[in-house]
Amino acid sequence: MKVDKQISEYSNIDCLVVVAFEDETSQIENAAWSKTHLSNLLRSPAWKEFGGKRSQIITTYTSENDFYKKVILAGLGKRDKFNRDTWYSVCAKVFNVVKEQGSKNIAIPHPVLKVLFESSHWYLREFLFTGWSVLYELKKYKSQTDEDEHVTLDEIYVLLEDKPTGAIIDVFSYIEDLIEGVGHARELIASPSNDVTPRRFAEEAQKIAQNYDLNFSLITLEEARQKGMGAFVAVAQGSANEGCIVILEYCPKGLENEQPVVFVGKGITFDTGGISLKPSQKMDLMKHDMAGAAAVLGTMEIIGKMKPPRRVVGVMPLAENMPDGKAYRPGDVVRSLSGKTIEVVNTDAEGRLILCDALAYVVENYNPQLIVDIATLTGACIIALGDRVAGIMGNDLKVVSEIQKLAEDVGEKMWPLPLWDFYFDDLKSDIADIKNVGNRSAGTIIGGMFLKQFVPDNVQWVHIDIAGPAWAEKPWFHMPKGATGFGIRTFLEITRKLKF
Repeated sequence: MKVDKQISEYSNIDCLVVVAFEDETSQIENAAWSKTHLSNLLRSPAWKEFGGKRSQIITTYTSENDFYKKVILAGLGKRDKFNRDTWYSVCAKVFNVVKEQGSKNIAIPHPVLKVLFESSHWYLREFLFTGWSVLYELKKYKSQTDEDEHVTLDEIYVLLEDKPTGAIIDVFSYIEDLIEGVGHARELIASPSNDVTPRRFAEEAQKIAQNYDLNFSLITLEEARQKGMGAFVAVAQGSANEGCIVILEYCPKGLENEQPVVFVGKGITFDTGGISLKPSQKMDLMKHDMAGAAAVLGTMEIIGKMKPPRRVVGVMPLAENMPDGKAYRPGDVVRSLSGKTIEVVNTDAEGRLILCDALAYVVENYNPQLIVDIATLTGACIIALGDRVAGIMGNDLKVVSEIQKLAEDVGEKMWPLPLWDFYFDDLKSDIADIKNVGNRSAGTIIGGMFLKQFVPDNVQWVHIDIAGPAWAEKPWFHMPKGATGFGIRTFLEITRKLKF
């Protein structure tokens, strides 16, 4: 789907989208742009019927003299009850109506958004992203039939009064870069595990590195063993598909000595639970247990296109967690790269094992300014926060709060959880330095507390648990059913806006 602009001389619009607040339709009626370009609409019975009530959608056809064939009127409800979730919900509803009606293109008039919103560029940007996002489909594994040959939305136009300003140009550039990286991540997450193995994922990362001049490096399973990454190796050794750790680095010229921001993503390309075998119900969805690594890869792809003035590293430990004869067992003790020994109580708590060695490697080799890891780590996070919200925690509450705010600005909800010292009591082992799980209480926090042991207190570190929002069982807000690519937009905001 293409996003484009039209300036002043508008033509060939299949469907025009006009939004309004309840009891404030006069705002639009009195605007100069509306009087010039929407005169027929404003005199129509549909407009008189339309009151702007929340989620109210009216479709109406216009006269042959207009530059658009039909209009979708979308209500935002009362202004004092309006929030950004409302915007996402209304936009998603609009695009679903567009899909049902088979429109080839739609247009959103920016002059109307400027009348309604002080920060009109944000609302424009999120309208465009929502349009692409809710209509996203993975079709590569389906056979094409005659039924599939329906009209699809090809273009979204933004109607402008004048030549685009810097802010508008930024919106177009951002959306163009964003949808490519998020789309790539969603495809990897949703693809079956017999296709996306650790090796295949690494090949995708290498292609991105070549396309966008990123530095690519790979730690093989044997190299990880030689380095002393016993926790990672324990998980990876049980599969015929060999695990590896992929590292991508973006470094602008002259910033070679800058402390990087490092993103670390859990990349379990399939998770059976290992010897602690999962129930068969919904095990097929464990193909998305690499959503954290996919978010890091999508982020690095977009960074390669955007080229921000900041050094960024993406680290993706990749493995399958399988119950092979060589698989690690409950009761095993493994030695991590940090030197800490870990008693394996449950082999289905494998994500923290591959992440702890990746975190230790980052600390040892990159002198990071900030580490943010992202993982589908604990089902307990879904129990605590539901399936639309990520858990966020870390060793610097100020940074956690700043990242939470950046995430909110791009529609990714995160809620902070504590990492108080007493939680470590559940991880104490009788025969090793630490256990990989505690009891069933506070499972998400215990996962974060485990990872905290592998990052020194003087290194800023944040952990994001995306067990819920990485995969949508049904559409919500601006997310489609299936893989969401959650986390990518937050990582971009960290890269672009977080100050140290």
